[in-house]
Amino acid sequence: MLIGIGISLAVLSVVWIGWNFTLDALWQPTDRATVGSILSLAQIKRGETVVDLGCGDGRIVITAARAFGAEGVGIEIDPVRVLWARTAALLAGVRKHVRILWKNMYKVDLYDADIVILFLSSAANLKLQDKLLRELPQGARIVSYYHPMLGWKPDRVEIAKTGYSMYLYRIPKNQGIE
Repeated sequence: MLIGIGISLAVLSVVWIGWNFTLDALWQPTDRATVGSILSLAQIKRGETVVDLGCGDGRIVITAARAFGAEGVGIEIDPVRVLWARTAALLAGVRKHVRILWKNMYKVDLYDADIVILFLSSAANLKLQDKLLRELPQGARIVSYYHPMLGWKPDRVEIAKTGYSMYLYRIPKNQGIE
């Protein structure tokens, strides 16, 4: 019986890991210092809605709620990470201010977001550009860690302690970024 359970868990693990390699961005946890730098660059005001596309364990939206008084929305396609992030939000005491949604980031509605956080692949950023321009309100901020938005001019670029760049963009009045 124990051997059967062990084999089943091993097979499920291999399938889960293999499925993760088919996604546009592999999960890589962001260290806490970088999370703080990303959120500071975003210039969050109390009560704003911060959306993290591909939120993983939810640490960015949890920190946004705890440290800045934001409303956090994490979007994650991996159901295991969704459960993990929801548990983390509950344990952090911010469950009333953080929602973790099991959704595809390309299909989620971003119209109410004040800030969108991206730590994705360059290909995923490129796929999201039209959606961000179409759905985000004027003045909304986007912070992309590691990969810039191709063809967009950032308002600011800062270097995290990791040595990687963080790019801040704002949605302009004409909804088009030059």
